[in-house]
Amino acid sequence: MFRSKNFSGLDMNGKQVFCAAVKIERGLPVLQEICHITLKDEIVSGGRISQTETISSELANALRKGVLSKNIHIAIPTQNILVRKIVSLPDVEKEELGKLLEFQIGESIHLPFEEPVYDFVKIGSIMPNAIRNLNEELSLDELAKGIEENLEGPKSEVILFAASKTLAADLAEVCISAGLKPLSAEVRALALQRLLLYVHPMWLKETEMILDVAEDSIEIHIFKENKIIFSRMMSINQNVYSFNQENTPSLSSETLILDEDKTLSFESNKEIAASTDGSKYSFEESFLDEIIREIERAQNFFRYSLNERDSDLKRIIVTGKKTNQVLKPLKERLGSELVVRIDYSSILADSFKSESLLDACSVAIGLALRAKDH
Repeated sequence: MFRSKNFSGLDMNGKQVFCAAVKIERGLPVLQEICHITLKDEIVSGGRISQTETISSELANALRKGVLSKNIHIAIPTQNILVRKIVSLPDVEKEELGKLLEFQIGESIHLPFEEPVYDFVKIGSIMPNAIRNLNEELSLDELAKGIEENLEGPKSEVILFAASKTLAADLAEVCISAGLKPLSAEVRALALQRLLLYVHPMWLKETEMILDVAEDSIEIHIFKENKIIFSRMMSINQNVYSFNQENTPSLSSETLILDEDKTLSFESNKEIAASTDGSKYSFEESFLDEIIREIERAQNFFRYSLNERDSDLKRIIVTGKKTNQVLKPLKERLGSELVVRIDYSSILADSFKSESLLDACSVAIGLALRAKDH
């Protein structure tokens, strides 16, 4: 079906459009070009694509210059998707599970989109808890619950991905109007996972976090044994920071709020607080502090709300436009072995010259690596 050996990835995120183009050589993808386009306003507004004519014109220009190839994979912005772990459905085959999900969505599974498009991955089965020895003192409620669980049988462990069908259609339409041929729309976290499977195949095998840092937001994706468990975007408007005599930055209201009694704390935060000795935080320090707080909150949510109390992070993989600014201070605070960055060298063409843009374009690269796969 596909005679072309050239494929592209397109990541429209915030006010930025990131592009990547790969060529299949001897059966393997080789990264040829990357670029980014900065727009005046946010690309997604009210759940719809804005500036469609401007974006279409910029993409058509990139296609003419050869920065983009015609066959393209698109990322759905993380703030417009939902990733949910579901353990309430019976342990059945994927086809039947899909029918059950289709019935449940809108009934017992509620999604924040009027017209959702969704997909799912079955990641395992959960066996019922064995009823404890009847010689133990059990309440009637405990006994009834144990019997009910065994009667219901094993459950499927499912990760559900959902997005707005309207937004997905907008993304496809703006590409089509630029002369491109959309092959798929994908969650940004899965594009990053594909990239890592190519360049760091031994990563993501344990419990690991991908930290995607942009100018005014961060995305945190947590993987366990190569399966995505958590994905969330948090806005960090650097202009909202103000500093008082106690050096306490005021925070944006859009951060992830969890039970502070359970929040995990890094010892390095205490050391930094002690070392300031009354001096004001710098602009960069306050931004870094907020990143670390979001890491802690995400890890806390993963452990307590998703019942992963025994899972410790093996590594934090930093990517995104602000990688160079935050990598070294994050290593200093959280540990040089814990915090790592991506090495792209194994997929670069010999003539590749845009190394400084690699982290900013990491999602687009992961999309392009999908090649002819729909």
